Amino acid sequence: MPSYFVYDRLLESEDICNFKSEIAKLEQYVDSGICVKLYGRRNFGKTSIVRNIIAKNWEKKNFNKKRIVLYADLYPIETIEDLSFEITKAFNTAFSKKKGLLEKGFDWLKILKNVRPVWIPPTDNTGFGEFSLRTDAGAMVIDFETVFENIDLLSRSNKFEFLIILDEVQEIAHIKTAAAKLRNSLQRLPQNVPVIILGSKHHMLSKLFDIPKAPFFSWGNTIELKNINYQDYYRYIKLRLKKAGKKTDFETACYIQEELDHIPESINRFCDFLANSTESQIFDKYIVSKKIEEFIDQSRSVYAEQYASFNQKERNVLKALALHHRVKLIQSAAFLKEIDGVSKSGVQEIIKRFLDQSIIYRIHEENTSEKDFYYILSDPLFRHYIRISKFF
Repeated sequence: MPSYFVYDRLLESEDICNFKSEIAKLEQYVDSGICVKLYGRRNFGKTSIVRNIIAKNWEKKNFNKKRIVLYADLYPIETIEDLSFEITKAFNTAFSKKKGLLEKGFDWLKILKNVRPVWIPPTDNTGFGEFSLRTDAGAMVIDFETVFENIDLLSRSNKFEFLIILDEVQEIAHIKTAAAKLRNSLQRLPQNVPVIILGSKHHMLSKLFDIPKAPFFSWGNTIELKNINYQDYYRYIKLRLKKAGKKTDFETACYIQEELDHIPESINRFCDFLANSTESQIFDKYIVSKKIEEFIDQSRSVYAEQYASFNQKERNVLKALALHHRVKLIQSAAFLKEIDGVSKSGVQEIIKRFLDQSIIYRIHEENTSEKDFYYILSDPLFRHYIRISKFF
């Protein structure tokens, strides 16, 4: 089955719809060695933009192979030891990819401090081998502060240039002292080392960046990926459906975007389903609404298992959220009245847990005051499953 829309993988530049001004601004910051935080909900394309456009372009602008991109995904971390593991892994991966390091010789290894470099030669002529850092005692995980200290030393030696990318950085908000230690490590780097921090959970990011006493308060410039313009996404959808011999109109394209909460990953996944549909050639709102139900039915067992993983009180909160789609006053008497068997404090606890687990998002309404938020299920397809299944 041909794929007309890309999902479930990092997108190449030609598969990213819009965000042109955000990409241009981000590239300008990186080229100037300016630190920046990039906000946006999960599945909005942040990682694709940073890794497949910004990082690749940054590397291409240097012809003497001095540039090193260090990318660390912090989403899995739960402890400060996990943070050290991910930063160590990122450093090792970044250097193992650099074939040009052989041309430099190995004198640069003498710059490293408080670590022992290990190089495993390649088993054939196609690879570069595997580089890793160890502690002096031989441990494979290096304290992340030590890793950044060595990045600082390598940068100041003028032998390397670094771009640091830290994805889903809000996860450090749960870990005592992690934010303060990470901020301290980053601020010790030379001024010409650009750092990009990516984040998706607004309520946790606020704890890191918006509170005056927080370690990252006032850190970096900010770029936020907001909903893609209706007209731009319509052109994107129209062009790719045309390749499949299908059509839709502007109103229906807007309907798709709204029903899937403007999330590019979900939109692309569903539109690819439409493109490969054998029954219809022209999609209007009525047909799309039926196709959403059909699409959900194909993955019903997955959503059923997800729904079954929640206890009854959590399900009651999920049902209320799904019914309303967007909830602004989560503690209002009218909303709480619709949640059977759960106290006000119980709802508060569940909502907090759902936010921390990315089951729901708290989204700032555009063109309103900073205090205007609404709550929404993070997966629009899961929301449709709950509604279609008539659990109410």
